[in-house]
Amino acid sequence: MSSISSVNTNVPGIAAAANVGRAGQTVAGSLLRLATGERINRGADDPAGLIASENLRAALVSLDSEVNTIDRADAVANVADGALGQISDLLTDAKSRAVANANTAGLSDAERQANQLEVDSALQTADRIASTTRFNGEPLFTGDATLNAAGASLTIARPDSASIGEVTANGQTYRLGDVRSGGALNIVSGDVSAAASSIDAAISDVATQRGRLGAFQQDSLASERRSRQITIENTAAANSVIRDTDFASESAALARGQALAASTIAAASLANASPQRALRLVR
Repeated sequence: MSSISSVNTNVPGIAAAANVGRAGQTVAGSLLRLATGERINRGADDPAGLIASENLRAALVSLDSEVNTIDRADAVANVADGALGQISDLLTDAKSRAVANANTAGLSDAERQANQLEVDSALQTADRIASTTRFNGEPLFTGDATLNAAGASLTIARPDSASIGEVTANGQTYRLGDVRSGGALNIVSGDVSAAASSIDAAISDVATQRGRLGAFQQDSLASERRSRQITIENTAAANSVIRDTDFASESAALARGQALAASTIAAASLANASPQRALRLVR
């Protein structure tokens, strides 16, 4: 009888209003989690989970940065390899000219001079490629340019004519630059056999450098990138378990919250009608 005999304090109405508020908060929380896709939107949602999630996010940022560094190093290696490939083609052409001049029979002096000019042009072009090849404005063939990624490093050697093609002939050491006109190994009046050997050595030097670049890309960069990608995948999955919304369970929770909200509103309406019934006793 007391529940309907008092009009100053509507205890059932107060309880019903509190339940309406709680049901509303439940629905609002579910809507927020469904809208953002995140189970944790503030520290109060899950303090320990928030700490773990933020640490995992920081780890993901670091891993992404490492992958970007690896990709950049791979791009630099590709640029260097492309330039070395062009130099190798030029040296192969120069070798054919040296071999042609080694056969003195059937070649006129003009033809021999023309072959020397071809060699000079090839070496000049190769040196120009070596001096102008850059990545992001930085020269690659200075002799001290180094690729660094994932704890591995590789110094890119110089491929210019003054640095490659080293041979020893008659007790003297020569390099590819000596094959030029006026050099001791020019293919008109110099030691043509030693010139061919120097060009062969230069081709081998360039091929070796390309091999080192390829091995660095394959064994260091590619493997480290795969390792980082696997770690990123696993770290992202762990963060998702902690922080992301489970849409299936949250949708069910929203439906439950909406049903409770409707029922508590109805209960509140009935509770607020109790004082009216009490007033009828005095009429």
